[in-house]
Amino acid sequence: MLIAERTYGTDRRLLYIEDTVTNIHLVEEILESRPSVRVLPAAMGRLGVELATEHRPDLILLDLHLPDIGGEEVLAKLRADERTREIPVVILSADATDQTPGPLLEDGARAYLTKPIGVRDLLEVVDAYLGVAA
Repeated sequence: MLIAERTYGTDRRLLYIEDTVTNIHLVEEILESRPSVRVLPAAMGRLGVELATEHRPDLILLDLHLPDIGGEEVLAKLRADERTREIPVVILSADATDQTPGPLLEDGARAYLTKPIGVRDLLEVVDAYLGVAA
């Protein structure tokens, strides 16, 4: 599939909180078509919260099943802190049950994408939250 390259007005930071290295590499590869996006990976939930607080990324992609704390708790911590409260969080999870997205969206997640990651779906969400200036 040919993916059109797009850039944004300025460099953007995307924090991906995910413990599976293969998934991190996949997202990085997909985002090569968005050269102004810098991916900052975090393999643990607590580290992700720290990095979000320190770096204030423009967008956070969040897996739900992390080795230290769950994605739900990460989302709650991000929403409770005034420094990270407004950063858009998009859930990327293999949990595709109908009951899962509702409570997370009510708790402040902006979108919910299921794995395997759909390239077009991911790019649409990234473009929507980072603002395309082709």
